[in-house]
Amino acid sequence: MKKIANILAAAIMLFLLAPALAAYADAIVEPQNDFFNKYRSECVYLGRSFSANGEDGQVPLKTAPGAGKEIATIKNGETIYFEYSCLYEGEFWGLSPGFEGWGELSQFLVLYDYIAFEEEHLGEFYPYEGDYGEIEKAGRAFAWPWPGADAPLWAIEDIELEYFWADCAWKDGQGREWGFFSYSRGGSDIWVCLSDPENRDIPAFNPEPAPAPWESETEHIDIGGQGSVPTTLIIVIVLVVAVALSTALLIRKFWKPNQTGKGENSNG
Repeated sequence: MKKIANILAAAIMLFLLAPALAAYADAIVEPQNDFFNKYRSECVYLGRSFSANGEDGQVPLKTAPGAGKEIATIKNGETIYFEYSCLYEGEFWGLSPGFEGWGELSQFLVLYDYIAFEEEHLGEFYPYEGDYGEIEKAGRAFAWPWPGADAPLWAIEDIELEYFWADCAWKDGQGREWGFFSYSRGGSDIWVCLSDPENRDIPAFNPEPAPAPWESETEHIDIGGQGSVPTTLIIVIVLVVAVALSTALLIRKFWKPNQTGKGENSNG
């Protein structure tokens, strides 16, 4: 039941964020990388920042997953943005649009962000049904990376409500209501405290934790073919085996070979 509830919660969240995701997808400029262009359908949008954490004090970026040619190195502790991920021969790789290169994600730690916040609070979001009177009156609001972060990102000035609406909302432990915005003019995914939009000194009740190992929440198809088998393929195999077994059992139950007993022979 818990698994079903999580699936339903994820579906509701995707429904709430669908308009924002669609608008954002239209704005994405796909990277110019030969490997990406060849395996575009197997690559999954990631859009997260990572900190290098290589065994040798740095992590190489390569022209393609598993390639020998290095195009850059990222020193441990330095931050890099990966736009897409892929699964290649059992290992996850990320594509950096800045370097147009691939890094092995097991050698990076993902930074906490609004996506991590959503994963932690999945099922707590709801459609915002309030108004934007206070924001419209002030004409500005502070943008936060997530509710309860250490500090706001910036102040949004001269807000035009035509481009500014909450895709969903969430309440913190103090009853403050927060709205998640995909701000069309800024192209950023941000949170705004709808209850107190001009207050930049809201206490940090959810400060940024240390970077952590990344785990994929999305199914990937192994490009090299040596990793995990896609779920759809497993289902097909199971169905084929089930049909074959069922057919064998029916044949065994209802089919009997012709028997020519001695009694028949004696009458001939």
